[in-house]
Amino acid sequence: MKRNFLYLAVLTIIAWLLLWIYAPEDEPSGQAVADRYLLPGIAKKINQANRVEIVSAGNNTVATLLKTGQGWKFEQMGGYHANWVKLQSLLAGLAQARIVEAKTDKAEYYSRLGVEDIVAEDARGVLVRISIADETTGILIGHRATSRQGQYVRLQNTAASALVDRLLDVSSEPLDWADSEIIDISAAEVAEVEIIHPQGERLLVTRISADQTDFDLVALPQDRQIKSSWAVNSLASVLSMLNMETVRTDSGIDWSRAIKMRLLMFSGVEIMADMLAVDDAYLLRLHADYPAAAVVSPPVNTGTDNTEQPDIDRQVAIDVEKSVDDINKKVAGWVYGISKYKFDAMVKLPEDLLDPLES
Repeated sequence: MKRNFLYLAVLTIIAWLLLWIYAPEDEPSGQAVADRYLLPGIAKKINQANRVEIVSAGNNTVATLLKTGQGWKFEQMGGYHANWVKLQSLLAGLAQARIVEAKTDKAEYYSRLGVEDIVAEDARGVLVRISIADETTGILIGHRATSRQGQYVRLQNTAASALVDRLLDVSSEPLDWADSEIIDISAAEVAEVEIIHPQGERLLVTRISADQTDFDLVALPQDRQIKSSWAVNSLASVLSMLNMETVRTDSGIDWSRAIKMRLLMFSGVEIMADMLAVDDAYLLRLHADYPAAAVVSPPVNTGTDNTEQPDIDRQVAIDVEKSVDDINKKVAGWVYGISKYKFDAMVKLPEDLLDPLES
């Protein structure tokens, strides 16, 4: 008898624990109807959104993204370019999200789903506020479901939570919402790199065609050897996949002691860079140009009289001018903070490429 009583007591405790664990996710609220759009009121007009706010725990505004005539801008970064690819993905995901299942409407269970009010310092979700004209809708994006596809959400100021049919890419890191790639020039496109230090030291590496594997170090001392071809060739990659760590407007900075770099592409596009180390910051500003004397890859000789060559040349010139314009539209007026690793790679001295002197 005593053993049966203990057995029943254990079963009762287990049942209560299971109910406590699973109630938040399985209890429907009766307010959120499954198999309908999460945002039926704005799904068809999501392209009219003009303001998006990303807010993290403690009601901390991570990013305010504003739609302007020049695209989406990041308010907290002085109006720098927003990460449109990421923002577009989020807006499309929210517009297409459908409710799979209604979830709890009890505030004490919200934290289990990550949809508690964002004012809480330990809130686990992210609030997305979307403004269309004068109407703003807030959506709390919670945890990803563990045993099925989808993610938990709750409309701000609404009790009912829900599971939607997709994952929503949100981040509480400000840099993720900015267009963090400064420029991306492939080493295969580079004909020449020159670095000029304020003391007058100059480093120049060049090659005459893209078929030439290794760059030549100009003015190599007769009694010295280069460390390796890799050390010389690596200069062509300094603007490859160059990402920023910070960004600010180009004002109040003294560039008189800056290290300068000139990178010439086979297309004729020339990139000029100023680089400056200030305290623990590594600053960079860029400008693109298309100088008349630029070295351009010669056209391929097909062995035939190519009467279309002038038209091809004109189109190449148009494409190059567009490339220059696109680069300058992005970087003009901005100063980027870059990593020390990238900075060091861009400010090499001739001595850095040579074997040490024999003692």
